[in-house]
Amino acid sequence: MDRTIEIMTEAARAGGAVLKKYFGQQLVVTEKSTVADFQTIADVESERAIVAVLSRYFPDYNINAEESGVTDKGSARTFFIDPLDGSNNFVIGVPDFSVGIALLEANSVIRAVIYHPILDQVYYALRGGGAYRDGKPLRVNAESDIRRATLTYIPTYIYDKEYGSKLYHRLYVEKLARRYLSMWAAQINFCLLASGAIEAIITNGMELHDYLPCKLIAREAGALLTDWSGKLDEDDRNDKFVASNGTKLHEEILAVL
Repeated sequence: MDRTIEIMTEAARAGGAVLKKYFGQQLVVTEKSTVADFQTIADVESERAIVAVLSRYFPDYNINAEESGVTDKGSARTFFIDPLDGSNNFVIGVPDFSVGIALLEANSVIRAVIYHPILDQVYYALRGGGAYRDGKPLRVNAESDIRRATLTYIPTYIYDKEYGSKLYHRLYVEKLARRYLSMWAAQINFCLLASGAIEAIITNGMELHDYLPCKLIAREAGALLTDWSGKLDEDDRNDKFVASNGTKLHEEILAVL
């Protein structure tokens, strides 16, 4: 395994150990930007554990952490850290949440790790080097029939419920998609896409720390990423995009957005 990925995995596992310690406990919730955007002591301690590992091995790299912000060392490389993706699931006892770390060089993701603490699964990718789960290569599936497809929609915290309902109706009721998944665990959704378990994801304003590791893992597993107009998504900071297995499903989805 790539040495940087090994260290990022160690850091993600350190954060995940904190999350497992607190999972199932009744925690104090502190609101941030909205009632749907909040943190607990688990977020803070998970991030602290992750930063400690990364800083030990890469003391000269910048760090951009969701809870504590930016530590600028003047490096061309920056770790982006999401210590807990799926916070609401975590707080209410649903075991679908993750730790995400992306390493950027300038504005491009070159390494990514997503750790599912409850299943003890590590997903990772290297730019140009493929995507893997626990060392086994990942690949999107080839399903092209929307009636056999599982799709998911990931909005921002400020959720346009009217648009979300319209999209649900267009894809699930009219197009007859097999399932329209709503997990509120964005990183796990992308791991499912990369694993060939689901067919497509529509994002509409995802948070930066949430999606940065997702894009590289999806691309390296063969996924097609475009913006909503259908233009190839090559900007890792674009937060409004469609990721799919690259079959005709992609065009069907774009047509109803």
